[in-house]
Amino acid sequence: MDFFPNLFHLVFLCISFSLIFLIFKQKSTRAKLPPGKTGWPVIRETLEFAMAGTPETFIKDRMSKYSRYLFKTSMFGENMAAFCGASGNKFLFTNEKKYVISWWPRSVEKVMFSPETLENFVPEDYIAIRRAIVEFLKLEALQYFIPIMDSMAKEHLETNWSPYGQVKVLPLSMKYTFAFGCRLFMSITDRNYVAILADPFAQIKDGLMSLPINIPGTSFNRAFKAGKVIHQKLLEVIQQRKKENRE
Repeated sequence: MDFFPNLFHLVFLCISFSLIFLIFKQKSTRAKLPPGKTGWPVIRETLEFAMAGTPETFIKDRMSKYSRYLFKTSMFGENMAAFCGASGNKFLFTNEKKYVISWWPRSVEKVMFSPETLENFVPEDYIAIRRAIVEFLKLEALQYFIPIMDSMAKEHLETNWSPYGQVKVLPLSMKYTFAFGCRLFMSITDRNYVAILADPFAQIKDGLMSLPINIPGTSFNRAFKAGKVIHQKLLEVIQQRKKENRE
């Protein structure tokens, strides 16, 4: 009569030992993570990152708390590790496709890329984009762009600086940099069109590193809508260029 209860206890004991063994094995084989914390549930350290004021302040605070070389954190719905200093940069940029690959948080991708692009996007596309940008920064290309940069800088100073006794340097510098970027990467010289692109671009800049909550009224929602505007405007430029080439 006591056989079945004893058998039940024996089976239960075997299962318990098996679960303990599996848990112990999983913990023992888990990769060692760098020091740091992931923050509160859901929001993680995104809010602390936003309240820090600048990314440098957030990073320096973690470097002093945990490690000046490497620390872990969690922001924008993603767990991540931050590499700091020259040695960290060297490791990242010399081990592309070997130990690391280019990557953006999903919230950033939603703002920066259209849904059609995301469906077909692969990590190798990041490398292709980086190589395309490097082509613009080669010595031969810079020799061509330096006269353009010089003339745009002179025009910018005469229009936005010289007529005034006092100016705010940061917004004017960003305005010039954005106009030069439009000229460098997209050959857009129309000031009015640059101004049309500047407003949604500023919304993207302000909302890109905010809490990834896509509801009306949030910075992320405004950045998401502004990203759609930028996509549409650039598509118009591309279609116009293709039409000009055909003609």
